[in-house]
Amino acid sequence: MAKTNFKDRVARRSRLLGLLRSEQYWTTSDLREHLDVSQRTLMRELVSLKEEGYPIESDRGRGGGVRLVGRWGIERLMLSHKEVIELLLALSIIESLNLPFMTNNLEVIKQKLYQAFPENQRFRVSRIRKRIFVSTNVKSTAPYQASDTHIDISQTICESFLEQRCLNINYSSENKRCSSRTIESHYLMLAWPVWYIVAWDHLRNAPRIFRIDRIQSAEIASKSFKLRPELIANDPYTHHFSSI
Repeated sequence: MAKTNFKDRVARRSRLLGLLRSEQYWTTSDLREHLDVSQRTLMRELVSLKEEGYPIESDRGRGGGVRLVGRWGIERLMLSHKEVIELLLALSIIESLNLPFMTNNLEVIKQKLYQAFPENQRFRVSRIRKRIFVSTNVKSTAPYQASDTHIDISQTICESFLEQRCLNINYSSENKRCSSRTIESHYLMLAWPVWYIVAWDHLRNAPRIFRIDRIQSAEIASKSFKLRPELIANDPYTHHFSSI
């Protein structure tokens, strides 16, 4: 039988901890079924967790019970860079809406989550956070429908933004005039519910702001780009926004 690789073991460990946190009590047979592992593998994982300091208690016997004692805090999160950004962005959007039933602790929660990530991931995520801005007191009054932007287009824009690769788009202006452009997606800005790209437009050889819901198609180009900090520094609306 092929050996389990490191990535699979890490995923299994994370899954096991998630199961232990989700219920006060588990039988080993139920854990084996959820993880699709042998009794020997399960016990080896539990022993390893105990040695790492997790407060795990178990009853004797093959069908014995297993529990994680007390309220055990969040571990190092196993998320991709994109998932991290989506999580922090969601919290920032909620914070910007000033919902009456939300507490004032969202900024603290964001920082705690951020600190839970591995150091090398925090560095990259920090750079991306500085490129995404959410309006602090401005809401868009322009007509907008979320369905206007197909999910495939949104994912392509996101990939182009994260990987700093040029983007070929077909764009419809406010007066419905269509044009094909190659842009560099340097910054994203949200004035709820409308998203904007602060970009360098190769067609005009100048900075431009594009509404994402007016992008009719998008394709990632092979050419990459370097950030132009002056685009956001010179934007007259920047003071209405804060980075996530």
